[in-house]
Amino acid sequence: MLYHDLQSLRIFLTACEMRSMSKAAERLNVALSAASRRLSLLEQEIGAPLIVRRPHGIEPTAAGITVMNYARDVLRLGDKLQVSIDEHRSGIRGYVRVCASSSVLVQRLARDLSNFVRENPQIKLDLEERPSDSTISAVLNKEADIGVIVGDSPVDGLKIIDYSGDRLAVALPKDHKLSRRNALRFADILNEDLVALESGTATHRLLSSRANATGRPMKVRVQVRSFEVMCLLIKQGLGIGILPELAARPLSQALNIRLVRLAEPWARRDYAICVRAFENLEAPTSRLIDFLTASVAEEVADDEKSARRTPRRAAARRRK
Repeated sequence: MLYHDLQSLRIFLTACEMRSMSKAAERLNVALSAASRRLSLLEQEIGAPLIVRRPHGIEPTAAGITVMNYARDVLRLGDKLQVSIDEHRSGIRGYVRVCASSSVLVQRLARDLSNFVRENPQIKLDLEERPSDSTISAVLNKEADIGVIVGDSPVDGLKIIDYSGDRLAVALPKDHKLSRRNALRFADILNEDLVALESGTATHRLLSSRANATGRPMKVRVQVRSFEVMCLLIKQGLGIGILPELAARPLSQALNIRLVRLAEPWARRDYAICVRAFENLEAPTSRLIDFLTASVAEEVADDEKSARRTPRRAAARRRK
């Protein structure tokens, strides 16, 4: 077992390649006496001379050639390790555990995570779908590095970062008596049988609290765990449902059901990223958060540009 260090191997290899101890010391910016001392210690560890001195310079012995090959491998691995460590520190390489609610995943997070992985292939994401309450617990208990939840209310022990949002809509069979309406109030549907998400979801908690505030409980007929099953049961006439509009839109088209806007101020919901407060984030985690918030900012900027262009286009058409 050799108790060498990388600097001694580097000095030895450089000296053999340049055929000069003094040139090797100069290139590596070490004193010649220190370089010679390191080489002597290396020879003592190995128990054999590694170089012979010739008039034209130094040459490796047979044992020295073996050590040269070994030194090249070790130094290459050492350089590779240093690059990997630098990548971890900069956030280019790493591992991030993410928990998120199904609403956020369907609305935009799945797309943003896909783009992030494409741009950062060396960062592995461990993604788990959970209701918002469970996601908060996972982050607090260090089961996840990042949580993405519905709502942005303060939570003790967590730092909340604005992310995105959605709007709730009412999903109905095409032949339902309310399907011809352009918008519905919550009071309009409280007498209807509902297909609802399970109790632990943010959507169910929100609707339950609003129903309690009106003094009229919801008539929940069926509770399910996914948007897909929810829309399928609505199509079969088991009831109507309230779910995020963007999540429901492709399902409504596939299943031929109707979406009607829920005209309530609380129907607009905010999404937030949560991390543990007072804790330094690992570089890959910070890199992911920066990517997510930047993607939302870019989308907002694009929407604002589009809104500014629309009046100009309308005015141009009028002039024509």
